[in-house]
Amino acid sequence: MSGNLVFRLPRYYQDSPPVSELERVLGEQAEALTQAGEDTRAQLFVETATWGLNLWEQWCGLPTDPSRPTSWRRQRILAKLRGQGTTTAELIASVVASFGYHPEQVSVVEHPEAYAFEVVLSDLAGQPADVSGITDAVNEIKPAHLDWWFTYQLSQLLAQARTGGGFWRIREVALPAMEEA
Repeated sequence: MSGNLVFRLPRYYQDSPPVSELERVLGEQAEALTQAGEDTRAQLFVETATWGLNLWEQWCGLPTDPSRPTSWRRQRILAKLRGQGTTTAELIASVVASFGYHPEQVSVVEHPEAYAFEVVLSDLAGQPADVSGITDAVNEIKPAHLDWWFTYQLSQLLAQARTGGGFWRIREVALPAMEEA
């Protein structure tokens, strides 16, 4: 919508300074109203919410911390929303994936004999940016009697590397479980 609506009126109104000024102000207000509506609509979705994240956090029962980055707050809310219902390996993988991973990068290996499971993050160059957030989200949805840990799997880290005149391949490397800092 154009900010100046006077050009939609007949010419004799366009030549009138009071009418021209009135239409200019009305056009600005109409544009501001449109933008306010779009901003309010954006708050209805976690992925686009900004000032509405406080309301999402309250609704999910999460503590509100406006000093944290918006992306971190969104990931926590999405993890909480995905963590509803019966806890399964797929649910845990989905919650971990909500922290910025593709679903195929996260898998959960169950170890029923040890009452434990393992969250395997593959194709990563390093550890996740928000380990404590992932840990909190998984601890909140997992059954209390189960132990768990991270494993990082770097597949095809060096598909072909030239060293000392020979070629070698790394198919898969499993790093030890991560220690909490």
